[in-house]
Parts: sequence; C-alpha cells; structure tokens
Amino acid sequence: MFKPTDIQRGMTVRDRDGEALGGIVAVDPRGFTIGKGRIFEREYPVRFSDVADLDGDDVYLRRDLASLPGATLAAGALDLEDDKCHPGAAQRPVAYTHDLTGALVPME
Repeated sequence: MFKPTDIQRGMTVRDRDGEALGGIVAVDPRGFTIGKGRIFEREYPVRFSDVADLDGDDVYLRRDLASLPGATLAAGALDLEDDKCHPGAAQRPVAYTHDLTGALVPME
C-alpha cells in the first residue's frame, strides 16, 4: 500500500504492464499530472485512486495505456526504434510481481 505523500514530482509513471508513460510534473491533493511528451500530447491528470503501487521512483497505475480514459497518443508515439520490432508485430505483455524484498520485478 502506498501513501499519496510518497508520490513526488520527477517520478516516472508506468502503466500496469510497465510501459513508461511519462514523468510527474505536478502533485496536488487529488492526484498528480503526467507531463506531455512521447505518449501524451498534453499534460494528463491522474487520481491517486488509479495508482496500484510504487517501486522506488516508479509509480504503477492500475490500467494499461489502452484503457486510460481520455488518453491520446502523441503523434509518432507508436514509431518503434528497435529493429527487432515492427509495427503490427505481436507483442507479449510483461507481467510483474513482487520479489522477497517487495520490489516489482518482471515475472519469467
């Protein structure tokens, strides 16, 4: 269980699959704001109730990117830079679990 006071500017926000969505640019009593960038065309507000967990400087949301209400991908956000990946190629989602120390780690 996280405390809203543990969420600070500069932390990285990730969806439930671990995809980095952007950095936190503001925090207020209701939630925080993800800055515009690679994923979002404009700043994106998030409520604390949408947070699943914290791991160091990473904030994990309860939803994946596709199910975030009102989310709009920035132009070119789906352009893949890795030569091994091609648009339209099936991507296997990465599942995460907690290790013995409580840190989030990818399941294998």
